[in-house]
Amino acid sequence: MANSILRTQFQQAPDVNGAVLATPLALPSFELRNHRGELVHKLDFFGRWQLISYGYTQCPDICPTMLSSLAGFLKLLDKETRFHDLQVQFYSIDPEHDSIEKLANYVPWFDGRFIGLRADDPAQAAIFERSMGLQSYRNGEPELANGDVAANSNSPEIAHGFRLYLLDEQARLRASLAPISARDGSKYYEAEALLKDYLALRQWFASQR
Repeated sequence: MANSILRTQFQQAPDVNGAVLATPLALPSFELRNHRGELVHKLDFFGRWQLISYGYTQCPDICPTMLSSLAGFLKLLDKETRFHDLQVQFYSIDPEHDSIEKLANYVPWFDGRFIGLRADDPAQAAIFERSMGLQSYRNGEPELANGDVAANSNSPEIAHGFRLYLLDEQARLRASLAPISARDGSKYYEAEALLKDYLALRQWFASQR
């Protein structure tokens, strides 16, 4: 995502591993489909906070590791007294291969509360992906000059970004969360760190109202 949109700190914004928007960014209208076969529009995101992850079901390592960490994060959040109004979404960047059936067999396996999303129409996919700056490239395409894009070690056909995107209850982008970078160059999420950053962000956003 462009540096003009995101920055790591704004006034008294919490120090999280990611970036906080100086001004909330409203998502445009879009039409997707969830792993139950139901159409999903922007208005369906209203009323709950959303945590958007993305990848594809044939991803051999990055996506399952990330989704496992998100499942652990939700279990930790269950023990908290506030900010349970969160829906975790997994958006497929490979709808050509990720059918509704594949998403239904894949996404809820990590946590039954997760929702899988895909676009039926490439134009709708472009709208949704560009609205948050989701990044991916396929073999033969120019690589994206972004340190958050991680190639799959065993599947070079698709590489994609590794950030998570936090939307508020009005479907506005408020922050992104970045993975932890290890010394060997690998990237990963930890459930405890995700919880800490999420709670800090929610508490800060609540204090701004």
